[in-house]
Amino acid sequence: MHKIQFLGVVLLTTMLAACGFHLRGSYELPAHLSPLYIDKESMSLQLFRELRSSLKLSGAELIEDAAEAASELKVDFEQQTRDVISVDSLGRAREYRLIYRLTFSLQTGEDTAIDGSRIELTRNLLFNPETVLGVAEETELIYNDIIADTARQIVQRMQALE
Repeated sequence: MHKIQFLGVVLLTTMLAACGFHLRGSYELPAHLSPLYIDKESMSLQLFRELRSSLKLSGAELIEDAAEAASELKVDFEQQTRDVISVDSLGRAREYRLIYRLTFSLQTGEDTAIDGSRIELTRNLLFNPETVLGVAEETELIYNDIIADTARQIVQRMQALE
């Protein structure tokens, strides 16, 4: 019986490895991108922290001097907006759409590996006028989650450059 269970686990592991499955956040960047410089002046502090963390997990060598870098990551445009998507009978907002837009570029030596790649993520937020303070905190948490997702998408796009 133990032999069958063991063979089942081995078979499942082999199938997952064969299909390209990997844990979320476990990406390996192409070697030609390291060492990498992140232009932190071009982005929000939150995005910089998320990118730095994701890139370190992917094995990238990050440096502080752009002149010594093999590649440079720069955010060309970053914006957070909020749109009303539903109102109550008194005309007060009941639901918002939180939108995060970003355009980034990756320069490798004299070449532009990624030029103006655009990411746009949205999440909906229900608004309860009786819990205004809670809504502000929830909005911040949602934007933090969106920014973390954006950082992962940037790293995935960089990983696809192999």
